[in-house]
Amino acid sequence: MLAFILAPFYSFVNVFLARWVLRWTGACHRVFGTRAFRVLFLAVYSFAALTPLTGFLVQSPPALRRLLKQVSNYWLGWMLYLLLAVLAVEALLACLRRIQRRDFAQMQRVRQVQGGAALALVCAVCLYGMANARTLRVTEYAVTLEGAGEDMTVALLADLHLGYSTDPAYIERAAQAVNDMQPDLIVVAGDIFDNEYEAVPEPDRIAAALASMHSTYGAYACWGNHDLSEPILAGFTWDTEDEEKNDPQMAGFLRRAGINLLEDEKVTLKNGVQLVGRKDPSRDRKLGDERLSPAEWAGLLEPEKPAFVIDHQPKELEALAEAGFDLDLSGHTHGGQVFPSNLIMGFLWENPCGMVQIKDMFSVVTSGLGVWGPDMRVGTASEVVKISVHFGG
Repeated sequence: MLAFILAPFYSFVNVFLARWVLRWTGACHRVFGTRAFRVLFLAVYSFAALTPLTGFLVQSPPALRRLLKQVSNYWLGWMLYLLLAVLAVEALLACLRRIQRRDFAQMQRVRQVQGGAALALVCAVCLYGMANARTLRVTEYAVTLEGAGEDMTVALLADLHLGYSTDPAYIERAAQAVNDMQPDLIVVAGDIFDNEYEAVPEPDRIAAALASMHSTYGAYACWGNHDLSEPILAGFTWDTEDEEKNDPQMAGFLRRAGINLLEDEKVTLKNGVQLVGRKDPSRDRKLGDERLSPAEWAGLLEPEKPAFVIDHQPKELEALAEAGFDLDLSGHTHGGQVFPSNLIMGFLWENPCGMVQIKDMFSVVTSGLGVWGPDMRVGTASEVVKISVHFGG
């Protein structure tokens, strides 16, 4: 329901931005002050601004719904940076008025220059963010764990968010990047879907790409908070009591992709490593389920063997370390995904992205493979992670 609560604010922001752009264009040239231009601009702006709602309401034809959803995902990012740029310009203009006391004509010229520079910067940042979201990187970490064991390579993926923003060719490139690592173990740490299985383009092609990933001991996954069926508006979801949230198509997709799902389950790999996949607390709450606590897992682990845990959200890190886990593999945060949210993630998570050591346990959080909401990345990277695990530390 947060989407409805934010609707008045969203409407106010868009009215403010549309008026600001019209004022700026009108100050640049008289052609932009004509009725014809204003009507055309408002028509295009309204179409883009309303796509979060129209993409939610329009169910068919599927091609139109997909178009509206894709435009909506791009628009959310463009609106964010347009708002930041406009606020910066207005703040600078206010300072100039106070300091230099320029006349109206001078201020109009200043507005033209600053507004033009701001809009050019918005275009540059957004186009970069759109391209950067499709630029796949491989991030490498090395950890040394206590005890005996065979050195191994772990490939970590998370937050694919398969849906309207997904390009099957991009998933195929990610699968090839994993194979290039020659991993011993493949881990998919949740948010494989983006709440709507029907939104996945060419699901058989994507499943085949994921099935093409090879490893010594197999591929394992846990669910994330978006891996269930819910109505979604502008990236926000809400509960509906009359709808089946646990979509069996999602589990079927994982089977076709050759990925073993662990829901509060433990497997022991042939090299002796204990691998645990935890349920997601947000998903459990919506399904009326519960997951085992770190203390309960402590009683189920064999202390003499290494223990890895797949946990979508990087929570309870200290408790998991005390339970006896050696390596925690997570996603969820996206590293903030877009500036400036990436600057505050460190205040929200003990490990917002990257690798940290918590007592004797290493926590590795990936910024993820896909995107949520705005279809862009600014200040963060789309990645698959290669972890070289050494024993005997």
